[in-house]
Amino acid sequence: MRKFQYYLFPITFFCIVFGGFLIHVLTVDRPQSEMENRQLESANISPSVKEIFSGKWSKQVEAYISDQFPARDWWMRDYVFFQRAMGKTFLNDKYAVDEASGWIISKPAPAKNEQELASFATDLQKLSEVLATKNIPFTYYSLPAKATYSREPSPNFMPADAGIKNNAKLHRLLTAAGVDNIKLQDHMTDDFSAERNFFKTDHHWTMHGAYSGYEALITTLSDRLGEAIQPVTYVEANTTCLPNHFAGSWNKILYLTVENSDQICYNEPTSFATQFIIYDGTIEGGVTAPYEAIYGRAKQMDASMLVNYADAYSRDFAELTIVNKDYASDKHLVVIKDSYFNAIQFHVASHFKTLTILDLRYLEKDVISYLQSMQPDYVVLAYNDRNLRLMPE
Repeated sequence: MRKFQYYLFPITFFCIVFGGFLIHVLTVDRPQSEMENRQLESANISPSVKEIFSGKWSKQVEAYISDQFPARDWWMRDYVFFQRAMGKTFLNDKYAVDEASGWIISKPAPAKNEQELASFATDLQKLSEVLATKNIPFTYYSLPAKATYSREPSPNFMPADAGIKNNAKLHRLLTAAGVDNIKLQDHMTDDFSAERNFFKTDHHWTMHGAYSGYEALITTLSDRLGEAIQPVTYVEANTTCLPNHFAGSWNKILYLTVENSDQICYNEPTSFATQFIIYDGTIEGGVTAPYEAIYGRAKQMDASMLVNYADAYSRDFAELTIVNKDYASDKHLVVIKDSYFNAIQFHVASHFKTLTILDLRYLEKDVISYLQSMQPDYVVLAYNDRNLRLMPE
């Protein structure tokens, strides 16, 4: 008996290590994490000699074991609960949570150095000047991001966020460089309210916030075009909301541990379903898609299913071309955008003969030469004000 006890510990240790290894090997690797919205490390089973001796392969192995660990999401979810129980301010070193309201606040952004802001301003200046040689006007719009304008409720010891100052510096640099620019928040006519304009658990704006941004964009753009373009009126009676639970982007990073009342809502004229011809790519490519396959796909989902922002409004396409059968302006507008624009892309499209939407994260074309060849009537770059690079993250 004493001899068995002597070997019990090493036997148990061996079973745990070997069993864990066996489970790891038998578990099918996942290509990406739905919660973290990123690619997971894959196994590199044939490393080069250089990778081995440089230490690169050992880091890959470490990342692979971490990313593909059995039941990783379950462990990570429990880790978030542990952090909350211990009273940690920034969960996963990213977000603070107000338990009473379910409101998630991002970790404050530091001040950007002049070099980083100047680099973005120079890129926009170059884009603006090259387009000007082809008589194509250009305007940069910064859209108010939740992370910049939603700072409460948060712990009173949380450092100040530098987002507003970063944005103001950028606009000053652009004005000095002769680039037409608009800080959209200054033109959103209703009383600006973070609670009304942004989701509690996601980094995007709600339909109400998106609509307010859309009205400001169309109003300022119509002044530049010299055309009397009136935004589609927000009719409260047209608002419809889904019963589905919302998988907010920040809540997903916290493994959906934050209880909240976020709800996906829509406000759009019924004519949107029939007045557009939508091309996934260019008109010449000829690949068309129905409205309901592009916008509001969550409307067709079962009420028990979780809905994220892309399902609710639109996923990101490298290029969409929207031809409008019932337009007020015969202009061809090009919008270079990030995901904030997705909720209002058809509202904007409803005014113009053609709207081309480009997402530089996925577009495999040189944007400057492509815009020159396209010869649109106007080009807009619309990024949320945390995106301070021409190639957004």
